[in-house]
Amino acid sequence: TANLTFRDITASDMAGAVITVVGRHHQQDGWQSEGLARNVTVENCTLNRSGKFMWDYGYLWQITVWPEDYSAAERDLAAKYFPPEYSRGPVQMRQGDDRVVFPNQPPLPVSTRDERGQESLCLYGDTLPPNLVRGRQYFVVESEPDFIRIATTPGGEVIRFAGDGGGEVRLLYPLFRAHLALYAPQGSGPGKGAIDLVSCQNVIVQGCRLSALGDAMHIQKSRDIVFSGNQITGARMGGFFLAEFCRNAVITGNTVDGTNGSRVMSVEKSCENVTVVGNTFRNGGRGSWINQPRNFVLSDNIFINNTTKCEPDPRRGRRSFVTGDYEAYAELYFTTYEPNGRYGNVTVRGNVFVTGEEAA
Repeated sequence: TANLTFRDITASDMAGAVITVVGRHHQQDGWQSEGLARNVTVENCTLNRSGKFMWDYGYLWQITVWPEDYSAAERDLAAKYFPPEYSRGPVQMRQGDDRVVFPNQPPLPVSTRDERGQESLCLYGDTLPPNLVRGRQYFVVESEPDFIRIATTPGGEVIRFAGDGGGEVRLLYPLFRAHLALYAPQGSGPGKGAIDLVSCQNVIVQGCRLSALGDAMHIQKSRDIVFSGNQITGARMGGFFLAEFCRNAVITGNTVDGTNGSRVMSVEKSCENVTVVGNTFRNGGRGSWINQPRNFVLSDNIFINNTTKCEPDPRRGRRSFVTGDYEAYAELYFTTYEPNGRYGNVTVRGNVFVTGEEAA
C-alpha cells in the first residue's frame, strides 16, 4: 500500500474511524520495517464527532457507584451498558464483625498484588460501615464459600467493621474491568480516533479539524511522521495520541482542545526521535502523559488547564477507585514502562503552563 492522499473529506457523527490505513504486519508487536503503508497524507479534512465510540475511564463505574449525582437518563444508560457480572451481592456487614458475607461463588481470589485494580474491589449501593469508603478499593485477604475478609492492602490487616452496612450494599470486582477497561460498549466501531494510522511510513497529517466520540486520532507503529497545523476541538478520550513504536515524529503548530476528554497528549512507550514544538494544549482531562520515549523534545508549547478530571464535579471530574475521591493528575508527567526503565536525551524547555486549581 503506497501513495495514499485523503484531502477535503468531511464527516459527522460516524461511530468509527473515518480514515484508516494499516500496514501488512500491523498486528505484530514491536518495531516494523517491512509491510509498511508508505506515503500517507491526510490534508484539510473536517471530521466532526467521529471515531470509535468510547467513554472516558470510569464513567459508567462512577454513575453506578454514585447514582444520586446523575439524572435518570444517565442512570438508565449505566444500567444498560455496565456489565452485570462485575457486581455481586447484596453483601452483609455487621458491627464488630470482619466478614463480608455473601454467596462467594465462584470464589473471589485472595489478592496478591496492588496493580491497577486487577485484584481489588469496591463497595457501593447502600450505607457502609463508617470505617469504609464508598468506591475505594479494598483487597481480599481471605476467601471462603460464604464470605470474604478485606484489607486496605494485599495481605494487610483485616478490617473490623465499626458499624452495620445497609441491606443493599454490593461489591464490584475486579475494578480494572469495571473502571479502566470499561471505556467502550460491546459492538463499538473499529479503529481509534477519527484518523487511525497503523504501520505507516512517511505520514503527513496537516490542516485538519477533528472532534471525536472517543480518541481524536491515533498513530501507532509508524515512522517519519509530520502532524502539523491541525485543530482538535474535543474528544471524550485522548486528544493527541502518538501510540507505541513510532519513530521520527514532528508535532508542530497544532491546537488541541481536549474539552474534558482524557489525556490531552500522550506519547507512548517505545517511541523514538519525537519533537513536540509550538503547540497549544488546553482543557484536557488527565494532563499530558510521556511514557519513556527516547530522544524526546518538548519545546515552546502552551499548556492551559489540562486537569479537568480532577475537578470535584460529577460531570467534569472523575473519581479514582484508589481513594474513592476525585482523581489527581499533574499537568505533565513522565513514567517508565520497563522495570528500572531509563529515559535517553529528553529536552523540556520554553513551555508555558497555566494550571487549574485542582492540578496535582
